[in-house]
Parts: sequence; structure tokens; C-alpha cells
Amino acid sequence: MRFNIALLHDGMVDKQGSPVTTSLTLIDIHDISRSAKTFGAEKVFVCHPSPAIRRLARTMKDHWQQGYGSTYNPNRKEAISSVELCCDLDEVMHKIELETGMLPKIIATSAKAGGHRVSFSELKTIMAQSPQTTYLMMLGTGWGMGEELLARADLFLAPVYGPGNYNHLSVRSACAIMLDRLFGK
Repeated sequence: MRFNIALLHDGMVDKQGSPVTTSLTLIDIHDISRSAKTFGAEKVFVCHPSPAIRRLARTMKDHWQQGYGSTYNPNRKEAISSVELCCDLDEVMHKIELETGMLPKIIATSAKAGGHRVSFSELKTIMAQSPQTTYLMMLGTGWGMGEELLARADLFLAPVYGPGNYNHLSVRSACAIMLDRLFGK
């Protein structure tokens, strides 16, 4: 089974539910790639429509892959090696299809309630029963993914909840929790 992550910034919504493109947060790339490496995800696709923002991300990635950072922190170099920069979800889908010969099953995530959700244990079972399938977990930024992105998903994962009513984790924290629930020992 192949499992990938897409960190999306376009097609998001703001606090009022209006469509927006969110800012890239470099710490998200660092932390999500480290979680992905820890839990065995193959690639982290960081998607932003702005060429200037992708160049910024490329500069950061190059620092950790070939620059001073590659010798300063070899663990970070290893984690960042799984990061691929893309424009949007369509480019991610195309890259995965070229590499694997098939389109991945898309897993949507959201902290908001609603829609038919699969639990973490149900998703683990689904993945175990289809080891030849490639999966792509979409992560939203801002106030979450818009309906157009959510509609593209094959599966909709249950939100991460704590014991109280507060539920607004950073995307990097939510990603680490979800990966642990799916692949942790």
C-alpha cells in the first residue's frame, strides 16, 4: 500500500466560508514531512498556485537537501526528501498516476462535522484489504477545504476530537495525530 499526503492551499475557505488561497507556512512543511517519514508516508505534496511561493518553498527545501542544513541536520534532510512541490491537486494526481499507473484513492480530512465519515479503524481496514491501492490524504489549511475539493474525495475521514468542545488544531498537529492513528504502534 502506498500512502501520500497533499498539503493544499488553494480551494480553501476563510472564517466566513468564502473561497481563499492561504499562505504557505514553512513550519508545516518541516513538521508534516517529519511526521510522514516517521509513519511511513511515501510523499508529501505541498501545493500552492503561486510560482513565487513555490520558489520560496524550493529555497527552503534546497537549504535542507543541499545547503548548510543538509549537514547541520541530516534527519531533517531525510524527512524533507519526501516533499514535492506542486501547483494543485490535479498536478499531484497526474504525478501519482505517472509513477504508479493508477489514480490514488483520495481521503478528505476536516475538523468540521458532517458528511458520511469513515473512522480511523474503518480506514485502516479498507487499506489493509487493498494493499495494491495508492492513497492520497488531502490536508486543508485556513478554515478548511471548500466543497469542490471535498467532492473529489473517495473517502472522508472522521475528525480528530479531544475530550472537550475545542477543535481547532494546526494542520501539522492534526496530521501527526491522524498518521499515528492510522499507522502508529
